[in-house]
Amino acid sequence: MRARLLTEIVAAVAGLAAAWAIGSLSAWSYPLGRRDIWLVTWVSMAVVALLGMRQVQRAITEERAKGADRDG
Repeated sequence: MRARLLTEIVAAVAGLAAAWAIGSLSAWSYPLGRRDIWLVTWVSMAVVALLGMRQVQRAITEERAKGADRDG
């Protein structure tokens, strides 16, 4: 696995972990809004995952292009 691809995967996982941690701490600190906080957290995690997947796909495409340039 190339460095850029690994970096993008780690960044996506870190973004998901950060969103979950913020949501968890927010729900803990304000129990009355727990349901709404978790709703926003799950939506933001979905957005982070989608954006992360786009970046991973871009990195894969670039790695394949670099590999094709080396081969031929």
